[in-house]
Amino acid sequence: MRGVGWDASHGEFLVEDYYYLSKLGKLLREKGIKVNQVEDFDELEEYDVIVFNYPEEEFEKKEVERIEKWLSEGKRIIFAAYYQDMDKTATNINKVLSELKIPLRINNDVVIDSKNNLGDEMFPLCKYNGYTVVMPCTSSLIVAGGNALVLSSGITKPKKRKNPIVGAMYKNGGELVVLGTCVFWDNYSLDLVDNKILAFDLLTGKRIK
Repeated sequence: MRGVGWDASHGEFLVEDYYYLSKLGKLLREKGIKVNQVEDFDELEEYDVIVFNYPEEEFEKKEVERIEKWLSEGKRIIFAAYYQDMDKTATNINKVLSELKIPLRINNDVVIDSKNNLGDEMFPLCKYNGYTVVMPCTSSLIVAGGNALVLSSGITKPKKRKNPIVGAMYKNGGELVVLGTCVFWDNYSLDLVDNKILAFDLLTGKRIK
């Protein structure tokens, strides 16, 4: 594996930010996984796993075309948003998904769970591949094709959809992963329940059922 390329060209939360995500970078290095913060979009092609974590800036047409090419080459592309389309991150991601004709979308909402949470209804405990993970401040997803990865037992606001999906994968040559929150692997959440397992599985390119 050629490691993880963490995009830094669209206003993202960055893996080298000591306050927010330094634990994640340390975890990967301890496991022998290379992770680099990449300022030049074109250089992302050097990596097998590519992360867009809270992209506040729109993607250009040529960038969407590159993402499509990387998927066709078998790479894993990860998009992570935040609740209620904060800073238009969901809008920016949904535009890419639409242009690529990938049947996943991020809703403009928030998932809450008054019963199954980690001390706050906006910290819903969710299920991932037999593990329990907390997905703070997450939007729900529309999954018209592909596989659900992370499931909540809560509801969405304002539309009160029950048992929403908050993480999904679509396979098209490579794998495109969409997550309703970008903070499940931050310095606060990474050590909670089984979040390290989810983060590690996503970023190592591990085959996910």
